[in-house]
Amino acid sequence: MESKRQVLPVKGIIPFANVDGSGNRTTIFVQGCNLNCIYCHNPETIQLPCSETTHTNYTVEELITLLKQYSPYIRGITVSGGEATIYSDFLVELFKEVKKLGITCYVDTNGIFNKDHKLDLIEATDKFLFDIKGIDNLSKVTRKNIDHSFENLEYLLERNKIEEVRTVCIENYMDAEAVIREVAKRIKDYDDVLYKLIRVHYRGLTKEQVIAVKDSVPTKERMIALENLAKSLGVKNVMSIL
Repeated sequence: MESKRQVLPVKGIIPFANVDGSGNRTTIFVQGCNLNCIYCHNPETIQLPCSETTHTNYTVEELITLLKQYSPYIRGITVSGGEATIYSDFLVELFKEVKKLGITCYVDTNGIFNKDHKLDLIEATDKFLFDIKGIDNLSKVTRKNIDHSFENLEYLLERNKIEEVRTVCIENYMDAEAVIREVAKRIKDYDDVLYKLIRVHYRGLTKEQVIAVKDSVPTKERMIALENLAKSLGVKNVMSIL
């Protein structure tokens, strides 16, 4: 067994987690991201290229050996980060072996990728947890010059590859109502897709990030209003994370 990419830079592994997709899952956090979001709650995973001190390199074989210990107790694995799709070649090879253990493979993604270059990964992945960062002026949130990812979301929805869509709600940086309206158009007919509205928070943020977001945290009342908006637009499965 040989991966096209020999090693995966891993920042950390949580053996048992219940917030990264359905069921008890092992979450693998990769090192490296193509964005630099102002509110990223894993800022230590952003650095790319990776330095030798930021992570531990794992081969497919090493990860499978580890996962065999957990497989009787988990429903699957979720690869998060950082941005997992950066390492698509490695993940395709990893997922082939993981599925032999009888468990599922999820990818947590910011949605910013060229889908035509990720078709093998899309095929190998059971479900995606998909972020929507906004619609316009995304550089305010991501600190990168990017376009929105609705085309990728639609592509994955059509293939029954989406379990969860998430939007981090942050005042002064995005028009949350507009984002929710655009998401609702796309997921309202997919009853099994969960839409998570997450109130931006300070946990895990650097001092720089805290300064940037401290006056932009929505109130609980605001979050409830946003959740009700999503429901009014036909989204069946909405959850606010306060």
